[in-house]
Amino acid sequence: MISTQLMKLAQMNNWKTNEDEDSVFGEFNGYLFTGLEGKGYKSFITPLAGIDADSLKALLKHLEDHRKELHLRNHELTDNFLCVRMNEGLLPLKADKMAYLLVQLSGLLDLFEMPTNACVVCGEPSDRKGLYFGLFCHLHPDCQNQEPVDYTSSEEPGDEEV
Repeated sequence: MISTQLMKLAQMNNWKTNEDEDSVFGEFNGYLFTGLEGKGYKSFITPLAGIDADSLKALLKHLEDHRKELHLRNHELTDNFLCVRMNEGLLPLKADKMAYLLVQLSGLLDLFEMPTNACVVCGEPSDRKGLYFGLFCHLHPDCQNQEPVDYTSSEEPGDEEV
């Protein structure tokens, strides 16, 4: 079940709910996010396909350097998505605190020139938005069943071993 505060955040931003995944998703300052919750934390996941290696390193360094200020439990990269988890204390996180994190994240993505419309699989521009394994992103119909170019590995995109 989606918490009251996460639903409030979704309503404030005209986001949709995915009852099957107990998540909310939508656009924030031009970037796409999926919000989930767990025991003692809220997670926000955003696609990073199309980001260059230097920008990715700078983004991760900023998150690590400002971990306490942003109330982050941790963050991780996998399959072209960044997942950022916010700590939640005894009281639920308020919608405005979650919105503050989204302002920070979207600002960082803009600062590091993350494309707003990159297909999560190939990294090329796409006007189509949808859910890919339950996560909100841009996605070409032809890319849905293809192996993604990994923009979140430690290697440069396109340098993967064959």
